Amino acid sequence: MGTDIGTDPSTHPPSGSGRALALLATSHAIVHAQSALLPLVYPYLIVQFALSPADIGLFIAVTTAVGGAMQISYGALTRYVARPVLLGTGQLIFGVGLMLGGLSRNLWQLLGAVSAARIGSSPQHPVGNALLSDLYPLERRGFAISAHISGGNVGTIAVPFIGLALLHSIGWQATLVVFGAPALVIGLVILLSVHEDHRAYARTARASGSLRSQFREVLGRSDLRAILGASMVAAGGRGLDIVAPFMLLYLRGPLGFSETTTALLYALLLVGAVVGPLLAGWLSDRYGRRRTLIVYYGLCAAGVLAFLASGSNLALLVPLMLPFGTAVFSESPVLQAFLADRAVGPLRDVAFSVYFTAAFGIGAAWAFVIGQIVQHAGYPAAFTVMAASYLGAAFLVSLVRGPAPAEGRAS
Repeated sequence: MGTDIGTDPSTHPPSGSGRALALLATSHAIVHAQSALLPLVYPYLIVQFALSPADIGLFIAVTTAVGGAMQISYGALTRYVARPVLLGTGQLIFGVGLMLGGLSRNLWQLLGAVSAARIGSSPQHPVGNALLSDLYPLERRGFAISAHISGGNVGTIAVPFIGLALLHSIGWQATLVVFGAPALVIGLVILLSVHEDHRAYARTARASGSLRSQFREVLGRSDLRAILGASMVAAGGRGLDIVAPFMLLYLRGPLGFSETTTALLYALLLVGAVVGPLLAGWLSDRYGRRRTLIVYYGLCAAGVLAFLASGSNLALLVPLMLPFGTAVFSESPVLQAFLADRAVGPLRDVAFSVYFTAAFGIGAAWAFVIGQIVQHAGYPAAFTVMAASYLGAAFLVSLVRGPAPAEGRAS
């Protein structure tokens, strides 16, 4: 029997919500696995297709832009297509895209295939989070969204081991096919076992106002603007997008650690990416989103500065990495739960569309800015800016006051 989803859980999630959460977390892991695999594939592309690093940079920019631009559409699409259908079909498109990538014979074919995969994965964040927010009441929403994020991070951790083994044994093209197959399975399972009363949802969406008015409300309300602003500012120190890559470059470059030692430190950091969001989500359910976020932003800033102060001292770095990882990967899911609390009903889908469109765009801009700071002022200056970005986000979150509309205790 499938999971039947309504649009207004009271104090307990509906029957089957745990199954839906498990399926969405699994599909998120598959999406993250592809994101972690592609950087391992790029060296093979450079050799096979005679590319330059600039060509790879353009490839990343185009495929990321395609997926990011799709985020804004889901505020409208959810009014016409049931959210489980968007998520399940998206996984099918994602899997087919990856498998077609494995059949590519030139860069243009691969660009088209990976772009299709990015389109297929694009509902995962905005639609998945909105769906979970309707499935779970306020008291458990932080845990649900954090579990969704942690599922994605599980996929990230597995790839360096499984992906490298497959690349060495069967080649990059067959590896893409292998990574695409699970998406087809999970997509079909979602389509067959997760359902919602879309007619009721569409009626509620129409009664809540026009799409244009809801976009205006998201951008016009001070609490939602503060949350969106916090996301854009904190992106300057976000885990996988900013902190992890520049930390690895710093460890291998100026600090001169070996590949093995760097991999060990990175593994400790990524373990925090799995357990950290679950803890933070539970804490935010118990003690409130705003309070939890402010504490975590402070911990993130302190962690970046502690990493910088540790230098090449492994006695300090090894015990730092796990707690630092639990903090730096945890603020984003709690912030998303905060947004879900404040944007009630169909407005939530629009809010998540705006949130993730802005997040994808500003993340690319921050990566460029931090890279320029490293080049012209050095890593210490870049890590200091990352720490400052967390403190700026904490200030913006502190501006969100009062109870959440119609749901009470989110602040």
